[in-house]
Amino acid sequence: MGRKHKRRLIPEQDRRICGSICFCQFTIVISCVALVYLSVAIYMPSHRAFHAGIDPDPVMCQTINTTLTNNCGWASCGEWCLTRTTGFCPQIHATVRRNGTDIVFKNCTKFSSISCPQVNMASLKRYNCNNGSECSVLSGVFNCSLGHCVNISELMLCHHKADGIVVDSEKDNMKLNGFFSCQSSRCTKIKSPFSCDRYCPNIPTSDVNVYLMQDDNVITARCERGLALNKANGNLPGVRLTTPEQFWDDRNGSIVASCLHVNKEVGGVRTEDCVNGTLLRDIPVPQPSINFTSFLNIYERSLEYPADPANVYVPAQRSLTIYNSSRLYINIEGCVNTLKGECKDFLTTHGRDGDNQTAQSRYPCYYNQNDSFLVVARFDLNKTRTELLIAIIVPSGLFVISLTTLVIITRSVQVGDDAKMRCRYCVDKQEVEGEDEGLVEATPSSSQGQMNENEIKSMAL
Repeated sequence: MGRKHKRRLIPEQDRRICGSICFCQFTIVISCVALVYLSVAIYMPSHRAFHAGIDPDPVMCQTINTTLTNNCGWASCGEWCLTRTTGFCPQIHATVRRNGTDIVFKNCTKFSSISCPQVNMASLKRYNCNNGSECSVLSGVFNCSLGHCVNISELMLCHHKADGIVVDSEKDNMKLNGFFSCQSSRCTKIKSPFSCDRYCPNIPTSDVNVYLMQDDNVITARCERGLALNKANGNLPGVRLTTPEQFWDDRNGSIVASCLHVNKEVGGVRTEDCVNGTLLRDIPVPQPSINFTSFLNIYERSLEYPADPANVYVPAQRSLTIYNSSRLYINIEGCVNTLKGECKDFLTTHGRDGDNQTAQSRYPCYYNQNDSFLVVARFDLNKTRTELLIAIIVPSGLFVISLTTLVIITRSVQVGDDAKMRCRYCVDKQEVEGEDEGLVEATPSSSQGQMNENEIKSMAL
């Protein structure tokens, strides 16, 4: 005998109706979750941005101090705004000032660009003096910690005086803590403070009268004159000039300035945000080249001879200063939600504070005219407004559309006596009535047939 199949108690439903109901319910749930999440990620930050009192016009900031601390009371940038920043905790302070002068140098020749990148101490080889005779041939200046040393002489020229105890790196390796000057296995501790210079290419000085510093680069050229495109007004907004005004020519002697951007053009050089313009005048400059350390020393001496004593063109930075020190945050919230390592990149680009005679980070920032407590690196009210509108319209619209669809389905779908859902407006009314009558008529006949079958079985017994 064949296997007896039981009759389905619930008939197969219309997949279009069931699918529509499930999809709308899923959309409503997702929309509700999105609204809850966006209230923390978008709505509240947008409200704070609109009421923070931050000036939407950018000014310039320059990092003056950067620290990495384990006790994270606050952080310039934190990963994931829903939790408190822990672990990686950069704290950056910056000085806030107005923009400097945009300059165009005309009729320039003998262009040269010298780069002296920052030292990457992490790239140095580590010597484990606790491992046999690995440190028997040390030579140079080493930074040691419990017998593990790195040779900083590979990247920098240090000016030091070894005046401490003498340690045998093979026998007394655990005493290697601090800075040591080593020759073979004999290491002498450096007790007094000392300085180190990076190994950098020399800067050409022969027949050159323009020196422009950009980050850790020095651009040199010989030019005839310099034209200013704007003029400063102290710590108030500057004025853009309709006609460039000449403020320097080659008869004034060599000029030195620090600029945010330096771009070479045909027969000239265009710069942005130049400050601390000075004239070398009678300061002797070694020929035909000079190293970075000597150049920086000459630049410090030249600060006594400003290019414009009135601080209108290429002004001194102190004349533009708005706030001497403020906390720097990546944005109003001080955190990001991308989880892509943005904070480490932010520390790299904004965290250089000038240690070891390196260039300080310089960047546009936004400040509150009535509060020097903080400045932010990212602030765009138009973008915030757009994100807020999208965050409100999209989930709310999906919620309303899905809810309306479910209401329509509840009014347009009926469940028949056979437990099957049907669209009451999609089927002919007479056909529905005929099906209902058929169901009613079939019920007594089927019941009577079942009774007759039971009587026959009883008589047989």
